[in-house]
Amino acid sequence: MMNNKIIVITGGTSGIGFACAAYLLNLNYRVIITGRTKENLDKAVADLGNNSVGILSDTSSLVEIDNLVAKVKNEFGKIDGLFVNAGIFKASTFEETSEQLFDETMNINFKGAFFTVQKFIPILKNPSSVVLNTSVVVFKSFSNTSVYTASKAALESIARVLNIELADKGIRVNVVSPGVTESPIQKKSGMSDEAIDNLLEHFSSTSPIGRIVQPTDIAPIVEFLLSDKSQVLRNEKIIVDGGTTL
Repeated sequence: MMNNKIIVITGGTSGIGFACAAYLLNLNYRVIITGRTKENLDKAVADLGNNSVGILSDTSSLVEIDNLVAKVKNEFGKIDGLFVNAGIFKASTFEETSEQLFDETMNINFKGAFFTVQKFIPILKNPSSVVLNTSVVVFKSFSNTSVYTASKAALESIARVLNIELADKGIRVNVVSPGVTESPIQKKSGMSDEAIDNLLEHFSSTSPIGRIVQPTDIAPIVEFLLSDKSQVLRNEKIIVDGGTTL
């Protein structure tokens, strides 16, 4: 079956974004991924193969988001879906959180995501789908995640407003909310290897599925939300955590 849908995934060089890109490509979608470093982007596109395109873009920069949209418009015209996935997590206690860490997290996870959706609106088809990647931290507390939690809660909170404002354009907005997932985000967070191992071990042993959630577990859920199968969903949140927050 040919599927000619064109999807943009921000932060698609590793983890959940990469797994979703690979899954979509396997179903004959055309996929555009973004990344912040040329080396990672080139490697990801080489691994993903045909029908994938990589565009260098930093979600924390509005100029770069503008450039991204211009490049996508120039090459593809309009797109069918947008997976707002780019995000960072840096562990810090509330008392030790610096303004720099606060700004960096908010600039990527919320401000960047906010303006990515806004700037893509003119080239989103009618109908089309926007999927926001948030986190179970929005409703379950984890220590050392205060800014990250706030950034994801802020992002999740705008979905319902966007669904009302963008309804006449045929744009629907839904949320995927992953639990602790085995991906490079922990390594980049500043956690030690031992702390990461302990975290993953804890969630493996306490999860009803008996293992940690993988990025490949999230990909079919994102595809469902991007596909025509979810056309009647608005502001729906699908929690993909293996039951760890039951």
